[in-house]
Amino acid sequence: MKKKILTAIIIAGTGMANISAQNDFKKESLLTGGLKLETNLSNFILSGTSAVTAKKNWGATFGGFLNLDISKHFAMRGELIYHYKSSDLSRDDEKNKFQYLGMEIPVYAVYQWKFKNRARLYAGLGPYTEFGFSARVKKDGKWIDLYKKNEATDMSIMFDTNSGFGLMAGYEFAFGLQMNIGYKVSITNVLDANSASFSMFPQTISLGIGYRFGQ
Repeated sequence: MKKKILTAIIIAGTGMANISAQNDFKKESLLTGGLKLETNLSNFILSGTSAVTAKKNWGATFGGFLNLDISKHFAMRGELIYHYKSSDLSRDDEKNKFQYLGMEIPVYAVYQWKFKNRARLYAGLGPYTEFGFSARVKKDGKWIDLYKKNEATDMSIMFDTNSGFGLMAGYEFAFGLQMNIGYKVSITNVLDANSASFSMFPQTISLGIGYRFGQ
């Protein structure tokens, strides 16, 4: 009889713990959003030539995100962010300054670890698409518009869109402040002219902070 009572108590306790965990998850807002501000380092992965090198340089990223909790450990995160990127493109002893402005839409599948103090640790993977507003390079003291089409060939030096994949990870404090790190690499050759001979794939490392409202 005592064994049966003890077994019943254990089963009841386990059931109460599961119900409590489910209720805690339901009490949290499933759809939340926030803002982020980051610094970035970017350049290009080059192929087809060894004469040109691309050195990382500093830029800035800002925007917002939406986070949808699917379960306690899984979420989907979509972002709308704006970039300023820069890098140094060198050919032999000639150094050219590259500058870029654009918008990016990444979507991440996120795995998250939630702690008892309501903080969370998370990591995500997903695709992104980027839309360039402006891309230019400074050569011999003059800025060259890389999106301007050549009237004879109807081709520009670079395409104004590219797509790829990104990795992100971060830690969120109980009050909503986030510390984030990320890496993105394009699978699209952004060269339009000479794309048959050379390839340029943008890559970006980012580090910054964010804040999630409604947590």
